[in-house]
Amino acid sequence: MANTTSEGRLEHLTGARFLATLWIVCAHYLPKSDDMSFNGAVFKVNIAVCFWVVVSGFVTQWAYGNRDLSTWVDTAKFYIRRLGKLVITFWLALIFACFTMKLDGTPVASARYVLGCFVFLTQWVKWCPNGPSWFVFALLPSWLLYPVTRHVVRQFEAYKGESGLIILLVILYCISFGPAVFLLLLQGGDITFQQHANMSFWPPSQLADFAIGVVVAAMVQRKQQKKDNQCGLAQAPTDAEDQGAVHQSSGKASARLADVCIIVVCIIVFFVPRPSTTFALHLNGWEPLYDHGLALLFAGFLYWSADSKEKGKIAQLLSHPALVSFGECSFEVYIFQRPMHDIFRHLFDAKTGEVFMVFLFTLWIFANRYMEYVQKPLDKFIRSVTNSPSTPARQVYEPLSTPENA
Repeated sequence: MANTTSEGRLEHLTGARFLATLWIVCAHYLPKSDDMSFNGAVFKVNIAVCFWVVVSGFVTQWAYGNRDLSTWVDTAKFYIRRLGKLVITFWLALIFACFTMKLDGTPVASARYVLGCFVFLTQWVKWCPNGPSWFVFALLPSWLLYPVTRHVVRQFEAYKGESGLIILLVILYCISFGPAVFLLLLQGGDITFQQHANMSFWPPSQLADFAIGVVVAAMVQRKQQKKDNQCGLAQAPTDAEDQGAVHQSSGKASARLADVCIIVVCIIVFFVPRPSTTFALHLNGWEPLYDHGLALLFAGFLYWSADSKEKGKIAQLLSHPALVSFGECSFEVYIFQRPMHDIFRHLFDAKTGEVFMVFLFTLWIFANRYMEYVQKPLDKFIRSVTNSPSTPARQVYEPLSTPENA
């Protein structure tokens, strides 16, 4: 892991995004077998989606939690920076998907339908041509409401400090996971696929998981600020040495706890059998519990791995340069997977593992080239437009003078 400051880069999260994206692509397009090996692990893809949502909230707070959003100008700059390149890539992928549908002989429907997809309206009632783009659509309300979410997080922190953030985390998890548990008990241990769709694809259903990521990042930022203050108050070399020993011991414990969170997730993915009523990506029975049920485990992994300068075994693996390199273009892979697969389906009839591997490598190469020649220049342009040389971005954070440590 490179830097653990609030503005720092957490490389193990980039590696984790690669694995989550690979999981999603395999669930969509890997040639399916009837043996459901590894207890259908590849089909429990709603776990990967949950991870993506929580991480999105985390990295948003990590990058913008200390920024001043008190004026309309500051807020507008945040929206342009956070959404500009994502929305443009969403539009380009939608155009690409419409083209590949025509290539495959599939009617795209009316121009009104496509226009509704462009302005993020159609997907409230039905799917758009580029199916995976629902993820951008689903997270759009969370990104738009981030300034409000951050304000609520700060109010809880100002009221009870770290305890307030933990209380908010529990409340959000109950809002996120509670409806699925209620339906499961009400319906005698069964949740329908339509209910799963409502709890996963409907945009408001992702607000709580996104906010969980925001709260966890705020907890890490608070803890790091508290450590910085304590180090600044050290009066003698022996005091500094004692502080260093305590922090080192704490870092090892955090690294182990982060590992435990991911190990538990892996045990669930590979060893918990799927309900007999499910097949492929159709989730029924109790399996829709995965839509939000593991959010706290992901929150724990983010909290303990981001806070610790000691890297656990899992974080070390995820920080491998190869995984990080592939993870750099995870969003591009996700958004372009459908049109790229449509091209392969047009060119190759056989659904074989060999064709899938060629598709996979081609998809990642295309996504990488798009990132280098389109996404990065676009991001650079957006930042140059939203940055004023005479007025650098202001950094603010709520002081630590809360009831528990005043």
